[in-house]
Amino acid sequence: MATYAQELAKARKVGASHATDAGLMAMFCADSIQILVGAASPQLVWEGAQAKGMTTRDLAKLANTNPAAVHDLMW
Repeated sequence: MATYAQELAKARKVGASHATDAGLMAMFCADSIQILVGAASPQLVWEGAQAKGMTTRDLAKLANTNPAAVHDLMW
């Protein structure tokens, strides 16, 4: 499995429409997660979401409905 940094770099290179879901999630975490849920580590949120088998859509929905649950992903 690639790391957050690797997925983010690959996704930025190919663009969101051509990125894997893991890469798209890395971009979402890097660019939007702190706006939606406040102080959170994009990398730790991504790692937690990946460990739980979440998709980018799952994470986006969670961020919009339950920001505290997003914070829980970091632990």
